[in-house]
This record gives sequence, structure tokens and C-alpha cells, in this order.
Amino acid sequence: MKKFIIVVLSAMMILSMVGCSEKTNNDDKTIDKLVVSFVPSKDSDVILQAANGDPEKGYRSLSQIIIDGLAQRGFTVNEVEVNVGTSYAAVGEGMVSGTIDIGLIPASTYILYSDGVDLLVEALRYGVAGEDGKVIDPKDGVNPWNAGKTTDATDMATGYASLIYVNTATDKGAELYQLADAGKLTWDDVNSATWYVCSSTSSAGYVYPSLWLNTNFGTPDNKITIASLANVIPDGSYANMMESLLTGGCDITVGYADVRKDAASTTAFEAAYPELAKEGKTVWDIIKVIAVSDYIMNDTVSVAKQSVDPKMTPELVKALQEVFIEFGSTEEGQAAVKPYSHKGYMVGSDSDYDSTRAANALFN
Repeated sequence: MKKFIIVVLSAMMILSMVGCSEKTNNDDKTIDKLVVSFVPSKDSDVILQAANGDPEKGYRSLSQIIIDGLAQRGFTVNEVEVNVGTSYAAVGEGMVSGTIDIGLIPASTYILYSDGVDLLVEALRYGVAGEDGKVIDPKDGVNPWNAGKTTDATDMATGYASLIYVNTATDKGAELYQLADAGKLTWDDVNSATWYVCSSTSSAGYVYPSLWLNTNFGTPDNKITIASLANVIPDGSYANMMESLLTGGCDITVGYADVRKDAASTTAFEAAYPELAKEGKTVWDIIKVIAVSDYIMNDTVSVAKQSVDPKMTPELVKALQEVFIEFGSTEEGQAAVKPYSHKGYMVGSDSDYDSTRAANALFN
């Protein structure tokens, strides 16, 4: 009898433990609310209108896409709130304080708040292809950019580069191009040129060209940025900057890869060099690249670290990665994030953002 009582009690304890275990697991996979926040890189109404879905096309809202995707992976989420932060910093601060669970934030914001934020996935956009149709890797240097026309690629990339352009139809541009091609470009050479750049907040039009200058000509005791140059025309638009380069208003300009693909560049070339245009020449024949910046990463989807946001368990993070990658490849999902031009997502690595850290450090 005594043995029987012990066996029964043991069985009851085991069942009780199993019951508790199941309850805990269920609780871990039941989430009352997730907050998703966009940075205000576009008008808030535009962002939220896209995120709310398109009933006429049968597109679900971003909230419902996430709820349904997590449900397929065993999670019950009662609510997903989608909002737009009042500033980039507000989204970063919300994530490190645990009031925002998921943030669609640029690389620089991710780096600034990485103490409290983890990378979820990296955004994909169409890359730039060379004459062979393959996406050009910025690590391959200037040669692919000077080999012929560039086009929009059909393949995706996690980022892009800033290119530094000269006009080889001018004496100064031809000189700079020859020096760069021979690997003999010096600080005096670039400092003697007139540069036309974007505002100081532009990644491709200011920040990453500055990083290139500092990497090649700066020292630990003497940081060099575009502000260090003797002759700078500031606050340009890419169209105006390329037109100025074509008409001799500047010697060097900068821009995303590849400004020459823009219709405005072709229009400006044909206006400045009508005879060359009649011969079948294009903007690629005279506007050449003398330098390629470090990789400028696309936006991230990041999450608050579990240390500040306990619900962000490794299991939930993995499920969210799968959900974003899955919907990022669909028309419905791309429509929900259309203002950000995301064409998909992939799992990346924190080390992908080392150049972003270097740029941030250069500008404190």
C-alpha cells in the first residue's frame, strides 16, 4: 500500500510538472502585443497607407501578415501595432527601452542603438548590373563601372556604393582619371579640384565619399572629410551635380551607383555634347569613376534585444525572420513596405555594418 501511494504521488508530480511545462511553453508563444515602428523617411500617411494593405487587391495589412505568419509557426499574437516614429532617434530610443519591439530602421540608426538592438534581417533592393548583366560588387573596384553602360539588375543586393565621378572630356577630369587609373592619386590632386556634393546628411552624396577621403588621405590625428576640401559646392541634387560635371561647373561629383543611369544624366549629356551624341556616344563614354566607396547597407529590420524586451526570445526572433523573408518576396508584402522600396529580406550579419560604424565614427 505504501509503495502504491508513493507511485501515485510520483505520477501526480510528473503530470503536474508536465502540465506546468506545457503552460509555460504556451505562455511563451502567446504574445499580447507587438509594436512595429517605421522611421519617418517618407510622409507618415504614405507609410501607414501602404502598411494598412489594399483590400481591393486582397492584400492584408502588415499587422495581419505578421500575425498570420507567426500563427503558422505556433505563435498567438493578439495585436500588432504599426506606427511611424516622430524621428529616427525616437524609434531607436523606443527599441532600446523596450517599448518598440520591431523597427524598420536604416543602417546608421541600427549602429547607433546596437547596444539595445539586434539585427533581424537586411532589406534587399535591385542592384546595378554591368555590361555582362551581373550585379557589380563595389569590392571589385572601379573597372566594372568604367567598362560600359550600367543597368538596373534583375538580382537583389543588400546595399550599394557611392561613386566618385570625373568628366574625362575636360583637362582636369582626364588628368584625375589617369592618375587614379595609375594608382597615383594624391590629396593635393583631389584637393585642387572643385567638388559638387549633396547635403552633409546624404550617405552617397557626402558621408561615404568623406569616408573614402579619410581612408585614403587621412591620419588618426587628422581626419579628412569633404569639409576639409578647399573647393566645395554644397547641397546639390544628383541631377544638378551631374549637369554641372558635364558642363564644366565642377571637376568631381559624387552619387549613388549609378547616377549615369538616370534619364536626367542622358538629357544633360546630349545638351552638353550634341556632336558626341550624334556619333552614338553616351554619358558613360566621358563620365568615368575614379573611386568606389565602402558598401552602403540598405535598411534593416531590427528587434529589441531580449535583455530589454523579454518577449524577444530566440524562438520568436527566428520565426520573425522567416515571416519577413517569406512575405518580402510577395507582391502583397512588398506593397506593405512600398514607401521603403524593399524588394525582399535576408538574414545578415552584424559585421556587414562595419563600414557604417566607420562612417559614424568619422562624424562622431
